[in-house]
Amino acid sequence: MAALTPKPRDRVHFAVKFAAGAMRIASVLVALGSIGGAVALFNLPRLGVQALPDLVAGVIAAVVVVFALIYALILWGFADGLVLLADVDDAQRATQRQLADLVLAQRTARGPFHSEMVAEKTAQAGEETALRP
Repeated sequence: MAALTPKPRDRVHFAVKFAAGAMRIASVLVALGSIGGAVALFNLPRLGVQALPDLVAGVIAAVVVVFALIYALILWGFADGLVLLADVDDAQRATQRQLADLVLAQRTARGPFHSEMVAEKTAQAGEETALRP
């Protein structure tokens, strides 16, 4: 009797890994963009624009950079989480395949070491016949 269900195959997880890579790129771009925006905010007076006092511009730039870095870290962590979910799926599929192999070996006695089992059984049968008078 063979296994009741087919063994699960490995998945490629291309879409998950692509999304994780895109999230990592987006997190780096968010961090660089916030730093660039802060630098641009400090350089407004050089361009002749006196929109904000220096202290207010510094506070706004610091808040924007901090929140953007937090957002970038969240994106990066979510990307790592997606990759970990794909790895867990692979591990579960490997476990299911191994269990299916063990069940099949138990049911048919034709596991991965079938030749050794047959040799052992013939050797035991030979010993039993040799011991009989």
